[in-house]
Amino acid sequence: MSAELSEWFEGFLNKLRGGGWSEIFATHGWDLTANTSEQTLEIDRSQSGFQDFSLEARSAIEPGDPARSLLYHAVMSPGVQKGITVFPDIADIDQLENYIYSLKPLSAEQMSDLLPAVMAYEYRSGERTPHKKHADLIFSRTGVGRVGTDEPIYSGQARCFITYPESDGKGTRTQPVRYGVFLCRKMQYNSSSVQGKKHSGDERRVFLSPVTKIFNGMSLASQKITLNFREHHINDKLKRMVTLGKLNLGQTFKINEAPFYYHSDRDDIIDKQELSGSFIVWRKPQTFCRMARQNNQIVTFKVPKENLLSVWKRIPKFIRPKFLYNNRRYTSLRVAQNSFWALADYGINSLLKTVGLDKRVFLSSRQAGEFTNIRHILDENGEVFDLNLLPIEKFKPKLSKGGYQAIMYEDPVCDGYVMADLKGLNVNNNQVKPAYSLMTAPDFMPRVGNIDIYKYEKNFVIGGPRALCEGRLPVNLRFRDPSTDKSIFSSKEQTVTAITSTDRSTAKKADTSPIYNTTHYLSDEASDIFAPGWDVTYTRDSLFSAAYYHTAGLGAPFLEDVKLCAAANGMWPAASPDAARTFKRKTRTALPLTDQELGLSPESMLVQNGEAETVGWDGEYGPYLTYSDNKLVVNYASIERSDYLTNYMAGRFDFSRLRQINRLEIDARMSVLAQANKELLQGKDLDKSGYWLVSFIKVMNWTAYSTYANLPSDIIEVANLTKEFLSQKRDGYFLIFAKYSTDSTLTENLRRRIQPIDSLHFVIATLGQSVKVAHYYVPKHV
Repeated sequence: MSAELSEWFEGFLNKLRGGGWSEIFATHGWDLTANTSEQTLEIDRSQSGFQDFSLEARSAIEPGDPARSLLYHAVMSPGVQKGITVFPDIADIDQLENYIYSLKPLSAEQMSDLLPAVMAYEYRSGERTPHKKHADLIFSRTGVGRVGTDEPIYSGQARCFITYPESDGKGTRTQPVRYGVFLCRKMQYNSSSVQGKKHSGDERRVFLSPVTKIFNGMSLASQKITLNFREHHINDKLKRMVTLGKLNLGQTFKINEAPFYYHSDRDDIIDKQELSGSFIVWRKPQTFCRMARQNNQIVTFKVPKENLLSVWKRIPKFIRPKFLYNNRRYTSLRVAQNSFWALADYGINSLLKTVGLDKRVFLSSRQAGEFTNIRHILDENGEVFDLNLLPIEKFKPKLSKGGYQAIMYEDPVCDGYVMADLKGLNVNNNQVKPAYSLMTAPDFMPRVGNIDIYKYEKNFVIGGPRALCEGRLPVNLRFRDPSTDKSIFSSKEQTVTAITSTDRSTAKKADTSPIYNTTHYLSDEASDIFAPGWDVTYTRDSLFSAAYYHTAGLGAPFLEDVKLCAAANGMWPAASPDAARTFKRKTRTALPLTDQELGLSPESMLVQNGEAETVGWDGEYGPYLTYSDNKLVVNYASIERSDYLTNYMAGRFDFSRLRQINRLEIDARMSVLAQANKELLQGKDLDKSGYWLVSFIKVMNWTAYSTYANLPSDIIEVANLTKEFLSQKRDGYFLIFAKYSTDSTLTENLRRRIQPIDSLHFVIATLGQSVKVAHYYVPKHV
């Protein structure tokens, strides 16, 4: 170990002693001196934050193993808080890791079968590791950064990068990823070392298990190591929309320059912080969407005519194919999709799912952003005109006919790689395997991951909560090293997105594993692809070449895709906002959001009873029960008129409520919904359900039903709900389902529709007890 590192360690301990840590460690018998590995400690795991500390650990520092080092666990566990006034920052954490690993240097012989790789890595509580034994470091060659409008901040107290901006709680911060270089051992699939479910062919795939960390200035096998990181990121969404999506621009532009093509070697789009042993990378803050401009000229494109529509209209509804391909999806333009392969892709994968196979084919490649907005144009004065304002007789015909110039929008989503140049280490010719870097859509629910909701897979009519860590495609094969022109990633590398840990199969399992409200940046917090994708999607360069992950095939801008995904019960991202009930989608709701989170209209009964009007996370109002022409109806948002770009640019997006939803809360909500579906459907398949969830309220006080019963007050009495409400003793949820048989109609507000209903079905759920279908109510007009 270097004298410099030893000196740093002494200073670090002094810093901790002055910040309230002495009492924390005194409980375990350590006096915060540098005499760490020789002293055997009696660990008190009943203390907050130490419940899932490794049961085999006995010392303040375990050479070469941070997870079995009391000091490392304490500074990384969000549960360790009491009396602390000074929390270590990222630079301290990096140096502490360097110190621990340097205490157990490897010999040349021990390194002979290892290879260096750049890994994104985090310290997680036990339940969020592959082995689930105790808190541990986990690793992936894929980091999932998030775009945002504010600079990133690491909170030492929270032990993570926070998402909420100080200036405006409705927005979100950009989310960085921390990478390091680790010497790794090749291993076969091991359920205790690989995160998520095993998939077909995993027994033949190679996974990497980190053994030790490499840092600049480290000595290994009598050699001093020099380490430098570098990154390269691109955003060529709009270029590919033109060249591969065949969009015709209104003017001549240079499509190898911004906004059509950004790359971080030329354009100022990436920020980074390099430490001696780690590299932190993030997308520079930017608005989520903005008009594409070049040389002060707004970019527009000619909207093509709607295709195949007239063919489908001539075919009776009862014999039309289930999946109808068109170059429109509601009022969005579908780009660069081959109709034949889209149909084949859908049909074959539906069949594979029906027979219970986890395989899928990738025929309909997303060469360019699949969906784009066509509802904004420039008027004769050069001002933006929103076509959503057109009257009903002009709106759909205008969009269907096309031929007009629509404004092209850009977003900050990009992907790339993180590479490391290594000298002085005679392993694998010093060639370091790179990491795949995603800078993708913001995490609307940063405290919930896809892997957290696997047990509620049956809540989803389509799609499901498959996490990116289970994906087995290679990553962006278009990346090439600018100095050598060699491919950065190989088509044979199918585990780049996997998450691994040290093999702890012989370790004892801790009695409990706390659940913390921390954010994460590894691939179990991101979605694998379905069609077309949310965090990432796929493409292939030809029909017979390998399919691979990239971001250029995502919606352009991504907010256009957000609406379509969220409206389909969050089918692709899964652990994300679900707006299916907002738009009365037949996919129904899989992950229920409350009426407040979806938005309380001024006309809703809760607002009429005194609760404040709220705009939903997406700028819309959720559905609500009311009367129209003396008929009981549900007023809901029109998916054709809803425009997330318009909402975002008007400042109506609000991340504040969704970021408060944690893993415990989402587990309770999805459990209630699963039980309610079971009670209501009585064995019928969910995709055949006629039940539309129109109200979902979390109840803290059942006696004050005017604060949670979002329906006309007369129905409460007629449906005999008062007695049911007053008999509840625990907190819970109140759900209202509606059934209907007639078509919906427009309202004077073009953004809203009304649906006459046949019956209401009320569900009362209290925590710790089974749900109860209290009563149902049939309106008099039915």
